[in-house]
Amino acid sequence: MPHARVGFTVEATAAAVRSARHRVSAAVRSWGAPCDDDLFLRLELVVSELLTNGLLHADGPMTVEVSLERDFLVVGVLDGSPALPQPREADADDERGRGLALVEALCLFRGAEPTASGKRCWAVLPVAAPGPAGGGSPGGAQGGSARDGGARDGGAAVDSARWSVTPAGTRLLSILFPAP
Repeated sequence: MPHARVGFTVEATAAAVRSARHRVSAAVRSWGAPCDDDLFLRLELVVSELLTNGLLHADGPMTVEVSLERDFLVVGVLDGSPALPQPREADADDERGRGLALVEALCLFRGAEPTASGKRCWAVLPVAAPGPAGGGSPGGAQGGSARDGGARDGGAAVDSARWSVTPAGTRLLSILFPAP
C-alpha cells in the first residue's frame, strides 16, 4: 500500500466543509487505495463532522490533513480553539450533539489533542484489503461495515471493538501529523 498525504487550509464556512469533504475523497481516490463506496461514504462523513465541529466551536481557518498509512486512512482537522471536544448525550429533538458519537461509530478510533495553536481532532479508518488473495471479498471490500457490526475474516466474525490509543499510538500519530 502506498504512502500518500495531503493537507490544505479552509475557511470556517459551511461551503468550505462541503468542498473539503469532496477534496479529501478525490485525493484518496487518486491514490488508488482499495476503497469501496462504503468507505468513501464513511470518510466523507468523518471529514464533515470534524470540520463542522471546528466550524461551530472555533473561530478562523482550519487545516485538513489526510494520510494513507499502510491499511489506514488517518484524517485530522486542526483549528484555533484549545478546547477539546466533549461528547454529550443528545436528546431526541436536539439538532446538535451527535457528531463525536457518529465519528466514533464510523472509525476504528478517534481522538483530539492540544497543539501550540489550538487542537487537532483526528480519526482512523481501515482501508479494504485488495482482492481475495488478501482475505477480502471480491472487489476489494474486506469484512463488514459499521452497519453489520464488524469485520469478517474469511467469513468468520472477528472482534470489532474500538481501539484505544496507547502512548505508542500517540507517538505514531504525532509522526503522521506533526504539530504546526
